[in-house]
Amino acid sequence: MILIVESEGFWGICIGMENTLDDLDRAILTALVSDARISWKDLAADVGVSSPTIRDRVRRLQDRGIVQVFSIDISSAALGYTLEAVVRFRPLPGKRHVLEQQIQNTDRIVQCDKVTGEDGFVARILLKDIGELDPLLETFGRMATTNTAIVKSSPVRMRPPPF
Repeated sequence: MILIVESEGFWGICIGMENTLDDLDRAILTALVSDARISWKDLAADVGVSSPTIRDRVRRLQDRGIVQVFSIDISSAALGYTLEAVVRFRPLPGKRHVLEQQIQNTDRIVQCDKVTGEDGFVARILLKDIGELDPLLETFGRMATTNTAIVKSSPVRMRPPPF
């Protein structure tokens, strides 16, 4: 959205406001964060509007890129992964692209960020026991040095940004 504004004899252009949310959008997002599988009918009742309004609003939130996916949260512990490690990878000279490909191909790496600074990547790895850590890290030995920390707890899991 583009607004042309006048203030004290000066004219200006304000660009943006495309991803601003009203109270209804915020209520919808809050409900969807809590339960992404909620029916349109139940969501409409929760926020006090009709089901067609909900459907249109959610579709608009998707079109604007605010809602990107509806997802599930799978318990890694229930699948037998009792440990989680955070690994910082520092690529060896000329190995950044090979390292990135190996990271992408390693299914135990469940999250990875390319970062600034001395480390090139920071990843989260799931392990069934501590004995799995060294063999997994050895596959990266010719590409990077690593620094590993075992996760004790996660006071803040991945959460949505404030809206």
